[in-house]
Amino acid sequence: MISEFVLNYWPILVVMGLIALARTIHVSLFTKYFKLTYTDAPVWTFLYFSAFALAVVLIFHAEAAILFAHVSPIGYITLLFLFVVVFPVIYRWLRLRSGVPKWLMELFPDEPILSLEERFILAKIADVVFQDLAAGVIILTLVANGLTYPVIVGIFVALFAAAHFYIFKTSGLFWGLYYSTYAALGGFAIPFLILFVPGGIAYVLVLHMLFYVISSVLFAKLPRPSRHVLHDLTGVS
Repeated sequence: MISEFVLNYWPILVVMGLIALARTIHVSLFTKYFKLTYTDAPVWTFLYFSAFALAVVLIFHAEAAILFAHVSPIGYITLLFLFVVVFPVIYRWLRLRSGVPKWLMELFPDEPILSLEERFILAKIADVVFQDLAAGVIILTLVANGLTYPVIVGIFVALFAAAHFYIFKTSGLFWGLYYSTYAALGGFAIPFLILFVPGGIAYVLVLHMLFYVISSVLFAKLPRPSRHVLHDLTGVS
């Protein structure tokens, strides 16, 4: 029974192992030991997650080919333009117009999304590509094993949310809830885009990156709440 499960679902076990390995090394080595964040070391962070994304492509080249089979040259150009030009420009515009949310930065100095630095969003590209490639492999593996769409969505939502649970330990309750909740919500959209929309992986990548941009807009504009509300949200008065 166990051997049959491993035989049928080994790609999921491998990509979840790669995700766990990538996060463990990044948190323990980059963040805690060297004290390097996305904004402190954007090039190294980009190269680090690019290496894991490349590993997924090399191990699961057939699945990667399926995922990108219907992405046109115009699609690739659009992705590049959004990721390298539009999203960083939005970050810069927000930082210059609204400034960083200082009250949140004081509470969470290690949360890079609050910095509104272009370096963060550029470094995040490779991380997002790695995550979404892994997500695509998981979804295609579930399809290959004959599971129905509702079951695929349920399993994927659970796995995608669980992949963000480490944030509870590294960043606390507030950020753990924030990221895992939106990961669960995104888990409903990703299978639909990959399975029913031609070139859907491109839309997944844009949607995933757009989450960070919209989150940054939200936090940049978020007024400081009352002391009691702040305590309920973050545990800090």
